[in-house]
Amino acid sequence: MTTDPLPENAEVIGPLVFVPNPDYPYPFPVARPPRFWMEETTGRLAAAIERYMQGEPLTADQLEVIKLYLTQYLERAVIEGSADRKRLLSRIDRLRTTRDIERFADELSEVGVEPF
Repeated sequence: MTTDPLPENAEVIGPLVFVPNPDYPYPFPVARPPRFWMEETTGRLAAAIERYMQGEPLTADQLEVIKLYLTQYLERAVIEGSADRKRLLSRIDRLRTTRDIERFADELSEVGVEPF
């Protein structure tokens, strides 16, 4: 079995592989831009996000890839100066349901972070 080599600009984060889309760069100058879910190429993250957006229950694997995605996004994203990034990051591990993720995404949007 052969596997295709990863593109030169690919970034592997756990089981996820992201390839930046030059048509949609991160709008802020940062050393390591957050990877957007639509740049992920294995399909695992897209399937999980689709279920999340439809309000359907997530499998354990889907929950884990969304949590991994949110972690890398929040670690790298430009965030409002008064926001407590460390506290927000600590909350990711406690996400268990689609509703938990929805509430967390709402909280992130209040500090200027839009992962979805």
